[in-house]
Amino acid sequence: MSALALPAASVLVIDDRPDLHVVIGRRRTDLKFVPGMIVFPGGRVDPEDSGPDAQRRVPAAVVPQMSGADGAAFLHAAIRETSEEVGLDIAGPGPVDADDFPHVGHWITPEDSPRRFDTHFFMARYLGGEVVADEVELTEAWWERPADILRRVEDGTLSAIRPTLEFLRSLSEYRNVADAFTGTGRLERRGNSTGWTNF
Repeated sequence: MSALALPAASVLVIDDRPDLHVVIGRRRTDLKFVPGMIVFPGGRVDPEDSGPDAQRRVPAAVVPQMSGADGAAFLHAAIRETSEEVGLDIAGPGPVDADDFPHVGHWITPEDSPRRFDTHFFMARYLGGEVVADEVELTEAWWERPADILRRVEDGTLSAIRPTLEFLRSLSEYRNVADAFTGTGRLERRGNSTGWTNF
């Protein structure tokens, strides 16, 4: 019997430096889920992500096949986890405009994994601040060009699971933040039975 896939959310935080860079982190090697691998900031959707304070900060979000309120809990979790894991406030005090955080994909951990997540991914613009790993889940966090990260995965310097690779491949097609946000209007979904990206 496979483990239940827990609701989770993640964010691709991007900035022009001067060309497009993304925030990426490396997970601790002693963790049960994707130890030592590179990931985008994110984590589980907690009960507080649906609470009154969360609803005031994130009133709604656009997530396929979800109500605006249910989607908002995923977006709030993504914003919260980004602050906790890499020290960045990507939303300000709110209320958050859902258009600033386009939904860019959905992946579910395969059934044979001992720990599973049903994760929705969003894109966000960098608003300022220093990227600092929390040392709880991430040992490192930094800015890098998506194409350069992919090259380091290919040469064995970094390791990543398929969703991370798919998002990096998508991001590597864009020159800057404006182009990437324009690309989120694509209707094409790329992926397989466990997930997809749509930008």
